[in-house]
Amino acid sequence: MQYSVFNNLNGEGLSGVAFKDRNRKKNAIAHLSARVESTIPELADLLNISIPKTTELITELLEEGLVKDTGKKTEGLGRKAAIYSLNPDSCYFLGVEIKKYKINIGLMSFNANIIDSALDVPFAFLDTNESLDAIIKEIHKFLSNVSVVKEKIIGLGLSMAGRINVKTSEILSIYHFGNAPVKEKLEEEFNLPVYLDNDSRTLAYGEYNFGQYGLPYSEKNACIVNLDYGIAIGIFADGAPVYGASGYAGEIGHIPMFNNEKICFCGKKGCLETEASGLALIDYLVKKMKEGSSSRLQQVFSKKGFLELEDILEAVKFGDNLAIEGVTEIAYNLGKGLAVAINLLNPELIVLGGMLSGFGELLLLPVKTSIMQHSLSLVNNDTRIALSSINQRAALPGCCLLVRDKILGLI
Repeated sequence: MQYSVFNNLNGEGLSGVAFKDRNRKKNAIAHLSARVESTIPELADLLNISIPKTTELITELLEEGLVKDTGKKTEGLGRKAAIYSLNPDSCYFLGVEIKKYKINIGLMSFNANIIDSALDVPFAFLDTNESLDAIIKEIHKFLSNVSVVKEKIIGLGLSMAGRINVKTSEILSIYHFGNAPVKEKLEEEFNLPVYLDNDSRTLAYGEYNFGQYGLPYSEKNACIVNLDYGIAIGIFADGAPVYGASGYAGEIGHIPMFNNEKICFCGKKGCLETEASGLALIDYLVKKMKEGSSSRLQQVFSKKGFLELEDILEAVKFGDNLAIEGVTEIAYNLGKGLAVAINLLNPELIVLGGMLSGFGELLLLPVKTSIMQHSLSLVNNDTRIALSSINQRAALPGCCLLVRDKILGLI
């Protein structure tokens, strides 16, 4: 189900003045989403249109239930202006983040607040029909416990690692079932429009809109790095996410950077990901331990038979020398890859996000050093390098917000 107003906001059957008004409504919604609340004069100034025209647009949005009157301004002299904000209860958007060992599910209101979530639900990331059935089961379980009217949930987003063609909704690396694509399966199961996107882009969209840097109104050209078991970046140009021809933009992890014999997940040798990712960090530590290096991680590895990034984060907190050495090594290699991005894209800001950003300054300092060594000074002087304030928690709100903004036609 979708509200008919969203069809209008997407410009179906509109032309001339109606088409312009559609864009103005979308811009008004975008401004109200970012600023929480505004008056008619403030919106008129932001939209660069007259106060009567702004009043007309807001009146229509009020009638459509997407905007509400939240009172009057208390400061200033003279007549108090009415304050408007998005109506949070008008509709909701469901986001599902599929990680290597967990699922995160969230429900976002129209004003971009997560009102309910189920985090770190245990899950085996497997290429089987059974695992897709498990995802569906967890979504149903989540929906059975939310308090909102189900008919007000009007879209579902799925965020996952791998190569996802956003134009065709094909998942080319996992859950690729030939004649029964995931999108169609989920749409049939939940009777909702479904939007698939790569986890690095959902993380980037969450960081860009909810991170501490106020990105939508400062740095318009930014790269958000998803540092997890793999590596990719979300790119923003003039404030808009960059998808590329099919949605594959940002696969920095597969730049051939190293002359090694390590086979990457993509099947090639020498990719940045083979020397600068979470998997590369794990491989480095396991190799060193097998060669005789001591570490508190040896006990973890012996007990489980494998290491997770959470184990290494914990070891670093306890000052484990080998874990610190490994993080420093992959951080320096990462900086070489980001130097390529800086020389190519000249961004104002690079944010290190994802699970590995939890290493903090231990990750950041060698990355900065490597960038200074391997990029043009004339270019890197324009770029600020920062750590995410919300780490891997950016992807779920980013996934929900992408659904809202795609339905509204904002992106």
